[in-house]
Amino acid sequence: MQQHTHDKQQTQHRHTKTTAYKDRTGPALHIDSVKADVVAHWSSKRDHLVVELRPYFDRNAKVLPIDGPAGESTETTPEKGWFPRAPEISVPVKDPLAEVTVRTAVGGKGWQEGMTPSFRAVRLSPTGIAYNAETGQRLPSNP
Repeated sequence: MQQHTHDKQQTQHRHTKTTAYKDRTGPALHIDSVKADVVAHWSSKRDHLVVELRPYFDRNAKVLPIDGPAGESTETTPEKGWFPRAPEISVPVKDPLAEVTVRTAVGGKGWQEGMTPSFRAVRLSPTGIAYNAETGQRLPSNP
């Protein structure tokens, strides 16, 4: 009887997530004096997620790495005098309703070659909500 109740609760939870599915999450982060957005889009087939770290036009962003859960990673360092290009990764997704955790980082104005940038782990939900993966705190999101 208890297993049946547990299964029913899980089915209800998945149904709630399915109805709240938005296919996009966009938390705003402030890392090492740089404001950046993590923009995540689930594909129309819901088989992969594209995650982008957008510092927009902040010249203080000197290095921008982003790492996915299965080792996917990319890093961008702007050329001298240019704005940084937004790094992007594609993450395969087995369950389109599951949350995905990525690590983002920004080396800001004080960052020097050879230094480790400030990392932030972010848990992305297809319902449009994102969380700090270490604290569980909900992150502000850009529409």
